[in-house]
Amino acid sequence: MSDNHIVIIPAEPRYLPTDYQVAAVKEVLRQWMPEVEAIEDEISANVEFRDCGSNFEYVRCSECGKELTIAQWHVLMDQDYDLEHGFQLRCYPLPCCGEQASVNQLQYSFVQGFSRFTLTAVNPRIGQIDNEQVNTLQRLLGCSPIIIYRHI
Repeated sequence: MSDNHIVIIPAEPRYLPTDYQVAAVKEVLRQWMPEVEAIEDEISANVEFRDCGSNFEYVRCSECGKELTIAQWHVLMDQDYDLEHGFQLRCYPLPCCGEQASVNQLQYSFVQGFSRFTLTAVNPRIGQIDNEQVNTLQRLLGCSPIIIYRHI
């Protein structure tokens, strides 16, 4: 059996919401997703990659728009990752055009991202979160959210 998750992360990878902000977001998610199996929050010691699971389609250069091969992307991810400190999100020359960008600046389809904080709705049994709901999340979290639709 497969699972669908809606994963909410801050657009600023190192941002950590307060306990009060997390509780407020969880409450509103329960209202929007009355059949959700679980709503889980996590704070990691380091910045981690938050993927979209099998929804993954491609990664494009944020500068020239060219699609990177998976091997090229893995090289950039490996270059940026530190075993002790997680992702550093430093800028590196991109293999397609030579411009500098971090792995966080690349264009992912489906959306993916990097964060220390994550809030995951497990099998929410709803479609996508709409713009009005994103605005509510932004207000409650105190930062711009990134919404990741993960299928596993």
